[in-house]
Amino acid sequence: MDELDILLSVIENPTRRRILEALVREPHYPLQLSRELGLSQQGIMKHLRMLEELDMVRSFSEESDQGGPSRRRYFPTARFTMVVDLGPGLFNTEIAVRPFEDMPPEKDFPEDGRRIMDLRKELGEIDRELEGIKERRSQLIAEKEGVLEEVGRMVDASFPDYQSRKVIYEFVLHPDISGKDLARGLGLRDDIVERILQKLEGEKDGD
Repeated sequence: MDELDILLSVIENPTRRRILEALVREPHYPLQLSRELGLSQQGIMKHLRMLEELDMVRSFSEESDQGGPSRRRYFPTARFTMVVDLGPGLFNTEIAVRPFEDMPPEKDFPEDGRRIMDLRKELGEIDRELEGIKERRSQLIAEKEGVLEEVGRMVDASFPDYQSRKVIYEFVLHPDISGKDLARGLGLRDDIVERILQKLEGEKDGD
């Protein structure tokens, strides 16, 4: 599986999402997760093993505070952002993966609540800035969809065969790609792609 498939296999499951939501707050041991999520400890361990195999979580041994046997606490090892754009003429996925530290960081507890309130205010400012970025991104995506719709209409009118339309669409969608790389990506011969692109240049010159 590629990176996208791995991440989708993790987050498509609501239980795994809830496990990760708990672990990003603080490390948990399986019994804690079992009680918090209302699931059997055996079921929790099944999901934790899968997340470990995908290198999404790790664990460390901790002595019991009640004098019992040591227990394992789990923490996340990867942070990621995934964006999927789907619209007229547009399908795009972007993933940014950044590793966590090998061990969960020690927490600094403030002497009183003032620092927490300051941090709460800072988070609010960050959220408002992110919301502005999200709104601007939505505007740009709408503009991109409009451009691609126009491209689609022009390609449909000028290139009757499916292969040519596919080549032109990919060529326009990836402005920095070369003809040779485009041919390799589509599994076509260089001369086929070159002939289609030459026809496109001819259409342009005829305007």
